[in-house]
Amino acid sequence: MTTRFKIHPAIGIARLGNSPTEFCISPEAPGELPIACDQDGNTQADPQHGEQRLNQDFWDKEGRIKRQAARFRIYAYSDANSSGQELSIGQELDVLMQKTGQILTGTLVDINWTAYIANKKATWYQFQETNGEHGYAPDHPLRNAEMTDVDLRQNLIIDPGPQSVSIVDPDQRRAAFAKGGNPGYAQSFPPRLQPNSIDTLGELLAVEQDGHGRLLVLGGYGNSGSVKKDLSQPHISSFANNDGWFDDTSDGYVTATLQIHVTKVNGKVPSVPYSDQFIPVDESAWVIVGYPRYAPQLQDMITLNDAVYDVMLRELAYNNCIYGVPPFDNAQKPPTTPSELKLWREQAVWNQNYYPYFWRDIWPILQRPENYQWVLDFDSFTGGDPHNTTPGGGGNFDPELLSIAPYHDQEPTERAYLHQRRRLIYGVLRQPGEENQYTRAITRSLSNQPIIGMPDLCGDNPISNVAPSKFLRLTDTMLFMLKQWAEGKFINERKEGISSKPLSEGEALDQGVLSNLLGGAFCPGGEVSWILRNPAIYAKPYRIRQRAVITPGALRLSAKELGTLEGAYDIALGLEPGDITKYDALPWQADFNECSTQDIDITYEDWNSIYPTSVGDPVAPIIQSIFWWPTHRPMMVFDTQWNPQDKQLELTGQVQWSGNIPQSNTGDLQMVTAWADLGFIVNISSDPGSPQFGQIKPPVKNS
Repeated sequence: MTTRFKIHPAIGIARLGNSPTEFCISPEAPGELPIACDQDGNTQADPQHGEQRLNQDFWDKEGRIKRQAARFRIYAYSDANSSGQELSIGQELDVLMQKTGQILTGTLVDINWTAYIANKKATWYQFQETNGEHGYAPDHPLRNAEMTDVDLRQNLIIDPGPQSVSIVDPDQRRAAFAKGGNPGYAQSFPPRLQPNSIDTLGELLAVEQDGHGRLLVLGGYGNSGSVKKDLSQPHISSFANNDGWFDDTSDGYVTATLQIHVTKVNGKVPSVPYSDQFIPVDESAWVIVGYPRYAPQLQDMITLNDAVYDVMLRELAYNNCIYGVPPFDNAQKPPTTPSELKLWREQAVWNQNYYPYFWRDIWPILQRPENYQWVLDFDSFTGGDPHNTTPGGGGNFDPELLSIAPYHDQEPTERAYLHQRRRLIYGVLRQPGEENQYTRAITRSLSNQPIIGMPDLCGDNPISNVAPSKFLRLTDTMLFMLKQWAEGKFINERKEGISSKPLSEGEALDQGVLSNLLGGAFCPGGEVSWILRNPAIYAKPYRIRQRAVITPGALRLSAKELGTLEGAYDIALGLEPGDITKYDALPWQADFNECSTQDIDITYEDWNSIYPTSVGDPVAPIIQSIFWWPTHRPMMVFDTQWNPQDKQLELTGQVQWSGNIPQSNTGDLQMVTAWADLGFIVNISSDPGSPQFGQIKPPVKNS
């Protein structure tokens, strides 16, 4: 029996905070609050026997934001347990030694974890919307292009080197990605910066929780600054590319080795003591360090899991029952080699007889727009709740109504009415190829009426004329699910008393963590950019392909920097630390501040910028102001105040979430430090059926 070991989640998220004394753990399921823990990483049970969550304590006593740790676990998979089981210290394991063919039986006595994160932003190409998603042109500019010496450009990478921790020895449980904290490695950190220098990218901590050996990875403190020094500095001139700047977001790999005390070899006790064996975990993980999630319980219109799941489904044969090769079942041997995968992609199609579950697959998508009322002003958005902009609206966006599947005993008029309601809702959704169309024409009972396409949000490129993508659309997978629902091909699992097959614990972690990250639009994006949509970066579903040989102090540069392909970064060979976040804005606060609203020119579909004063085109531009990611970067929020009579928080009026910080380069510079004073938006209602999301502010800082 072969046992394989995997780290979950396959991609974890840690978040910045400026508290040097307290942290918490990032949520691991969609729309959950962070998990409370002490400074040794220990969690406590809540009354429901889950883990205690943060409620209003996102800050330490000094009003500084707690960092959020990414938590990693190891699961064992075997023929007898294909769903996996999390490893516990002291657990007995059977391990197949690949070189000798021996089966070793032993006790897990320790876990050695290694993580390596870095920041490559300052040495990468400039972000220019969708340019680079499918490769960079030879003339694509670099950040800090005036620095041409290859050795000097290597110093633009914040590279602390790898760090390792283990559980058994208390002195080996912590390590820091800090300047001077990694003897033997050629670290590189930027010099003194304005306004905030960077001397660390975070730390890692081995913990034992409920008998399980786990790893916590913490990121930096939200420090960003410029190395330039004169009377005009620090200065920000771009939402994405600012030469001389550094920030302390990062990403990199997480690996582990199991220390097993051998008690049997091939089922027999050895005649002489057998030395402890160190078994590498088969499948490693990746960690991304992003900025705070200020509205943790509200999901984006497209989550990162939606975006990644779509790639896994259509490119990596993740679920042949939904998208694959007929007869559409997962009993088929999945493609493994490049040639098998190429053939599969050529033959794979959507399974038109797949019936999604309403409450699991459909309603989570349909309900997301309703939650936008808590982070923007609907009146200025589309004239009200976007559900009611659907032709005929008027209260028809009722889940109990929309979840009624076709039944044989339904009256024809009722069946027709329900079908019309579903089709009208599906009809407003922007389809593939319509990313530059502001309106859609859908059939009503009496006429064709152009209406605003949904989602009414910015797309990947509403800025430049190279590969414009003005408006957001749902992923192909999301649209397929909703199309099946609109046609009546779905199951109301609650009514039928059906329990959907749950994901394994490992899969639930893989998908749950990513459900709390932004999955579009990518300009450049939230925690990550469009690089996560590229199937080439994955070794298998959800697993980032790690480069086989990584040299600390000599992380790969681009071919343009080296002037040759030899030794250059090559996505096909796998990723190194820093290779995901390097596509993001530098510093992150600039894009985060400006990605509020965007004035989009809709005069012509294929042009973002037109020139009405030029000869031959006297047309006056037609401009629409569109929001970016309101649940990710809130706009208008409800303030809260304490009601002493009812002893609870209550909502007050709506206010600008970021106060008087302008969406400009000046505001971007203010956000470099102001991010740590912004409020968090949480559900203050005790009634689960009537959520109310209001802003809570940090406590007054002690002087």
